Amino acid sequence: MVLMFSASFDVTPRAPMPTREQLHALEDAIRASGGEVPVDAITHHHFAHGIYGREMRIPAGVVVVGKIHRHSTLNVLAQGEMSVTTPQGQKIVRAPAIFTSEPRTKKVALALTDCVFLNVHPSFETDLAKLEAEFIVPEPRRELGQTHQLEESSR
Repeated sequence: MVLMFSASFDVTPRAPMPTREQLHALEDAIRASGGEVPVDAITHHHFAHGIYGREMRIPAGVVVVGKIHRHSTLNVLAQGEMSVTTPQGQKIVRAPAIFTSEPRTKKVALALTDCVFLNVHPSFETDLAKLEAEFIVPEPRRELGQTHQLEESSR
């Protein structure tokens, strides 16, 4: 994730960007713990002329492991504070903040407070399945413990 601008970023170096294998292991651990939050429960969709906005209302303490976007993505943290992975390492982001994620990156965020987070995409499409196909790189759902095999096959 590349940060474009915001006076509210903590640019102190943090831990390096996790590998895809580490992110898959985190997803597996969340699923194994039974703590997975249904994304539909915290997601709201917004449409305007040629624009699709995907809003997530993330409660404090929730970890979000994102999907891989095909294109660069405009991100808006409208409320709250979160720790987000970037290619430069972990960053603290405080609202209001606007930044761009580079294409084909997989991010993880920890909501430090209740957050309102928005991804903005250019599209006239309103069908959610078609939007997912247009903007998201498919990742097969792994069986627990299958992370290493998939990581090797995706190279």
